[in-house]
Amino acid sequence: MHRLLGTLLFSLGAALASPAQAVDVTGADEAFDWTGFRVGAIGGYGRIGEAGPLIGASVGYDWRFDDVIVGVEGDLSGGGVDGRREGGRYGIDLFGTIRARVGYAFDRFVVYGAAGAAFASADYARDGARDSELHTGWTIGAGVETHLFGALTARAEFIYVDLDRRSFDVGQAVGFNPDGGQVRLGLNYRF
Repeated sequence: MHRLLGTLLFSLGAALASPAQAVDVTGADEAFDWTGFRVGAIGGYGRIGEAGPLIGASVGYDWRFDDVIVGVEGDLSGGGVDGRREGGRYGIDLFGTIRARVGYAFDRFVVYGAAGAAFASADYARDGARDSELHTGWTIGAGVETHLFGALTARAEFIYVDLDRRSFDVGQAVGFNPDGGQVRLGLNYRF
């Protein structure tokens, strides 16, 4: 899992660091039309209660109004966000967001902010007892996306997540309200 995340992060970092080379290869004009449906892969690392990597998929739709980009998107990811808490092990199995985003397009880039709902399926185990709960809450973030070539774009973003408190019954009630930030990278294919 960590090797796959490392490869994804390296590839995206290299692509974002050299967008001018991608432009020269395509020969396409500078005004990329950001309107349309997109699907993608995301990978990130950060803290949502505990720290760890998350890898998943996203889907969204964007509209372009002159230089303003407005869109909606959802994503779902899983990975290794877990750690020791209160004498047991707390972990997030799945994490997702549903967000609206607004951005400004220039050349082959969009700088954007996004906000919306977040949710996480979490479990807690201690002394042989295990319980699962669904956290809900909100997220806000910002990022940049660049057109690489053809229908492929890459993005880098930071999101902050604040989820509600849930109690886990493991012989006695133990409550957690996870929050924290994540750095995420993604590749999108646009239709």
